Amino acid sequence: MTEHVARTYQFNLGLVRRLVGDLTPDQMALQPGGVINHPAWTLGHLVMTADSLATFLGLESQAPDGWDKTFATGGTPSGDPSVYPSKDELLDALTAQHERVAEAVRAADPASFARPHPNEKLRQHFPTAGDMVVFVMTSHEMNHVGQIAAWRRAAGLGPAPRG
Repeated sequence: MTEHVARTYQFNLGLVRRLVGDLTPDQMALQPGGVINHPAWTLGHLVMTADSLATFLGLESQAPDGWDKTFATGGTPSGDPSVYPSKDELLDALTAQHERVAEAVRAADPASFARPHPNEKLRQHFPTAGDMVVFVMTSHEMNHVGQIAAWRRAAGLGPAPRG
């Protein structure tokens, strides 16, 4: 099962690359029609989420300094592109996080995914560690990939170019 999840995670990364591949630096922070979560913020949020998942899996954090504040869940993204790392920096960081998380999942003892989620509050939604891992690598990430796709439409850019 872990291989299936890792492949889906890789698929998501490919979609992200297609969705932002043709965007200019200014477009990365564009907030058309009140759509607040632009691609720059969304990519950074996915980097930080992957880093949190990596630490959940027992790895050391590799989050770049300051990104926890710039991409804080519940924060208000800025429309100023200078606030954010470049598209290449964001994609490189997301790729690196994907690689290390997928490797950790593949290398993990399958029994470790059956252990109860250590956070009692989160346990009501994700009873086991595996439930949390699968959610973050698939549903959570695809939700944000979908937001970028919807953002493209709101920005008048249409669907992502075919890869």
